[in-house]
Amino acid sequence: MTLRRIAAVVSVVALIGIVDSREALAQDRVELTVPPTLFAAAEMAALVEAQPLGPQMLRPVVRTDVGPAMRPRPAPLVGLYISLAGLQALDIASTHKALEAGAAEANPIIAPLSGSPLALAAVKAGVTGATIFATERMWKTNRKAALVTMIALNAVYGAIAAHNYRVAAVQQRR
Repeated sequence: MTLRRIAAVVSVVALIGIVDSREALAQDRVELTVPPTLFAAAEMAALVEAQPLGPQMLRPVVRTDVGPAMRPRPAPLVGLYISLAGLQALDIASTHKALEAGAAEANPIIAPLSGSPLALAAVKAGVTGATIFATERMWKTNRKAALVTMIALNAVYGAIAAHNYRVAAVQQRR
């Protein structure tokens, strides 16, 4: 795969992520127009009006089930999770192809596992799961950072898979 194709794929993935994230952020603005405390205040007023007047009958109502409003996960984040898993699978396939062609694993952490596709798949699944878990936690506090992180990781793993296929092609020509 040429460098021009890699750049095109990375650009398309980034563009899709940016366009979808703008739509998701617009949904958030609609949600934030009515604060959840307004609903709690309205419920409190209704409870006070429904009770008979008298100091012993008016007690503060404490609701423990009211928490911050959960914002829906932006659609591009789920797509980026799926594409990351696909790129990890592509990385496994491209690594296996390059190793069969005579290349050596350059990552010293993965090198001992490169002989076993099952061990490599298990490590990649763990890394993908940990990445998704960390991004979900990041999403709760900084949505833009979560989206940018996933876009960057997808671009990096796409470049790694392309590099592995390029190495395999070079090794096969020898």
